[in-house]
Amino acid sequence: MGEKEFDCQLRKLTTGTKLSTLLRERPLVVLKQETTVELTLQTLAGRKILSAPVVGPPEGVDPSTFTTNTAGQDVVCFVDIRDILVSFLKELDDDIVHNAKMLKRMQVLEEKGTDFATRPLRSLPVIGGDGTFFQNRAAAMTLHELIHDTFLYPKETKAIFGGSKTQRVVHRAALFDKEGKITHIISQSDIASFLYEHRDLLGDLGNKTAKELGWAKLNVITVKADTAALEALALMADKDIAGVGVVSDEGALIGNFSFSDLRALCAEHFSSMALPVAEFLALEHGTEYWGAAAGVKQTSDAEPGSPAARFAHNGELRQRSPSVGHKVGQALVLATPNDTFAEILEKLVTKHLHRLYVVDDMARPIGIVTLTDILRMVMQQSR
Repeated sequence: MGEKEFDCQLRKLTTGTKLSTLLRERPLVVLKQETTVELTLQTLAGRKILSAPVVGPPEGVDPSTFTTNTAGQDVVCFVDIRDILVSFLKELDDDIVHNAKMLKRMQVLEEKGTDFATRPLRSLPVIGGDGTFFQNRAAAMTLHELIHDTFLYPKETKAIFGGSKTQRVVHRAALFDKEGKITHIISQSDIASFLYEHRDLLGDLGNKTAKELGWAKLNVITVKADTAALEALALMADKDIAGVGVVSDEGALIGNFSFSDLRALCAEHFSSMALPVAEFLALEHGTEYWGAAAGVKQTSDAEPGSPAARFAHNGELRQRSPSVGHKVGQALVLATPNDTFAEILEKLVTKHLHRLYVVDDMARPIGIVTLTDILRMVMQQSR
């Protein structure tokens, strides 16, 4: 079968498949706009999810008696971990983020975090940019329309609590019925899984390597292991990215710091973000940072019984392994320049990942592949 015939089949798959084909019945988490930051974080952590849709009461209904099952509710926006943490950053002086000593950072983070945790979602200055909503009749749209018009090139900016936020790419969409009740959520991960199930139709695209696709010559944003987690978070917010690579002094990848790693963070643990990012990741994964092996001195001096110390003891100790990431308790899944599109898609889907580093023979990051990159390539191939 020729390359053009495969490309035709891929286009037929994306233009001939309806959104309704991808919808699955599954438990949904829906939050009210009066939900506090603390309860939101606990809910997202408990369900192991990064985001949830937010709804408000119908006109004339008392917010205190309103529930997410109330008919005629107002679909407001999505809230995710990024929204919450970037909003929290706005509470902090630049000097605390970039220059303060660790114990001072811990003190300020704990004080600010305690107050911030009590605020309702509607008070967040940054919220709602990464997600969109459709009425259920939109289930008739094609997969091609969903990827191109909804996820990759969204056209609308939704007003959120009196403000607005423009997002170049969105990662999820929710469908709601005539009563305003959320019925389904579809994400980029769902589309990637569908493409993986039909990988036999990828044709020439499936055999192209990361190097050929331009994924092995990218400027990967990284931080050193002794960079404070708070500074790494500020860098992510400034660059509008979902994560940064954590590298040794030699530039070798030793970990990944992303919003996914922060989804178990509760307000009482905000002070832990004062720790060096490598120690933060190790503690979050229930182990100890191999600082000596990475050539970085451990600098944690969290006081016993403090929120940072309690955060350190969450979870069981992980057994160390020689894989990349073991020094911070992660088992990173990586790609090489010679890995094919199909192989990278398989890793992303089967390992439930949102991003994948491409590394050289010395484990230095030379590229990165996200689910958005996967969808863009599919759109280019099926034009």
